[in-house]
Amino acid sequence: MTITLILVYVAAQIALAVWAGRGARSDADYLVAGRRLGTFAVAMSVFATWFASESLIATSGEVASTGLAGARAEPFAYALGLFAIGLFFAARLRAGAFITIADFLKDRFGSSTEGLAAVVIALSATTWSAAQLYAFAVLIAQAVGVDFTAALIGATLLVMTYTLFGGLAGDVVTDIVQGLIILAAITILLVLLVDAAGGPQALWQAAPATRLSFAVPGESWVDRAELWLIPIIGTMVSQEALARSLAARSPAVARRGAMIGAMVYLIAGLIPVALGLFGPVLSPRLGVVLGEGEAFLPSLAAALLPPWLYVVFTGALISAILSSVDSALLAVSAVATESGYRRLRPDASPLALLRAARGATVGAAALAAWLAAQGESLRDLVLDASAIAAVLAVPIVMGLARIGTGTRAGLAAIAVQVAVLALADWGLGVPGAFLWMLASGLFTFGLVAAWERRRAAAPAPGLS
Repeated sequence: MTITLILVYVAAQIALAVWAGRGARSDADYLVAGRRLGTFAVAMSVFATWFASESLIATSGEVASTGLAGARAEPFAYALGLFAIGLFFAARLRAGAFITIADFLKDRFGSSTEGLAAVVIALSATTWSAAQLYAFAVLIAQAVGVDFTAALIGATLLVMTYTLFGGLAGDVVTDIVQGLIILAAITILLVLLVDAAGGPQALWQAAPATRLSFAVPGESWVDRAELWLIPIIGTMVSQEALARSLAARSPAVARRGAMIGAMVYLIAGLIPVALGLFGPVLSPRLGVVLGEGEAFLPSLAAALLPPWLYVVFTGALISAILSSVDSALLAVSAVATESGYRRLRPDASPLALLRAARGATVGAAALAAWLAAQGESLRDLVLDASAIAAVLAVPIVMGLARIGTGTRAGLAAIAVQVAVLALADWGLGVPGAFLWMLASGLFTFGLVAAWERRRAAAPAPGLS
């Protein structure tokens, strides 16, 4: 029954996405839904996009293992990143009628900066897609009883079809449905947990005080700073999250929708935290041995939920995955089309650009599946995606403040930060690599911008 209902659920989501995206006639229709989203659509899509598989599975597992400290990245740091979008980015970027962040950087720093930024966005979004495909494959493998590779191929084909025909319009419509299902399922699970404990007061008293600390013994200030800064900065400049603002019908709607979406995300994110915080202390009362890490939440749900509600919970997990992975694939499609194909074919028709965007979706799905097959953990993939996206923070913030515009400072900052991140983090494993990356970006941007300003102000040779 579980297998059948999962297939029916996914088929229904695909049908809904295809129906919602049926009117796409251009790249703008496919990538930013024709810029006609209202406040509710923006808010629910922001929430559903960012409330992904790791929000439920990884966060609850980490909190179950380490206490409240496991919730610092998600939901708290990621929520701060979403609030930053609403406060500082959404309205300003929407006012410029951009399709991607790379478009904005081209406007401020030139086409070379756009090209490099497009590569960064594609890498970050592909890594994020890989994290969601990894979670989807694990879920299918457990439910159907097949090996991980077969499950990954099936998950990739389903997601690729879902995204290919729906575009952002289909993504947003299904985000609303999926977001409501997620909220309902995790609320039911929390109510059953409280009931099993004998009420809220008994539940609170059962948790050891040591689990209510944000600190981890032996953790350095560098580790703490990176744990907060990577998700905050990576979120506030991510193409996946900002695409909802760029698709709003006006700058005011973009700002309001982003703020409401961030608030819903934070409130919903506290439920997996509660499940991880209090679930382990009820293990003896439930008479089961709960799983560890990413297996914790599925085992808790199986212990608390009757079979038909467990199917609903499984649907909620699928919803969280689908509403995130298609957003990431569309981010890759956006930069590949607007910063790649459009540059090669400046006279391309809207229909040709639409075809290019859909072709990029297929390529991005295949690349994400290959990355997911490498076996990196769900949380590590997500943090890698955020770290890569954060490379664009310095030029985006400076561009919004109109500092150094018209110079090569943005291009230099991105190039230096990519080199520092690759060498210090992925190559040498230096502690604080992310902080070194940010510092190098700020220093490089300031140095290059000042040098170009002096050169522009200098008198021409031979003039007194």
